Amino acid sequence: MRRALLAILLLGLLLLTVQRARGAPAISRVPTYERLAALTFDDGPQNPYTSQILALLVHAHAQGTFFVLGDKVAKDPGALLAEARDGMEIALHGMTHLNLYRVGAAAMTSDAVRELVYLHTFVPKARIIAFRPPYGYQSPALKRSLFAAHLELVLWDVDTRDWTRPGVSSIVSTVERLTRPGSIILFHDGGGNRSQTVLALRDLLPWFHAHHYRLVTISALLRQLGR
Repeated sequence: MRRALLAILLLGLLLLTVQRARGAPAISRVPTYERLAALTFDDGPQNPYTSQILALLVHAHAQGTFFVLGDKVAKDPGALLAEARDGMEIALHGMTHLNLYRVGAAAMTSDAVRELVYLHTFVPKARIIAFRPPYGYQSPALKRSLFAAHLELVLWDVDTRDWTRPGVSSIVSTVERLTRPGSIILFHDGGGNRSQTVLALRDLLPWFHAHHYRLVTISALLRQLGR
């Protein structure tokens, strides 16, 4: 009996060592049979778009996750407070829009942790666990350093490419065509003119409701993985 327990403990330690060496995998989608999806918004806050998106989500009884930039929050902390007040999830996108391949994993993780501390000065009770690297760039070193910092590396499986302003109908059709249970959908509420994103979301929210999707935060989606 003791040998069996010892073997289990040693196996657990071995698996933990391997996970630390590899880092946690990036999350692009969460496999689930439940009709759940996560709407995510990058590069904000930027009004009037952030406030317009919040109004649509609240009216639809939907949740979203906002991957905010620290320098944008500095310009409009009220928008961050509104996101938290309206039941949205706050997540990290860095103090500035860094490029992993230029600055490296250590600098990018340091920037994310610095942003985490900064955001907590405005929303001290917020549970902030997710980081999305700008451009979606990742590396084994970044996975390891984020794992050590207890941050989830979150990407997406549905890219609306709304930042290119492809037209409202293009954004809508992309989401309707590619969304499946557990999808993480990428939008932008900052970084330029996001009026098409707002209009597309206005059309998409009834579609999600008609197709029996529940729009949840990243944290809620990760709970499907036991995290």
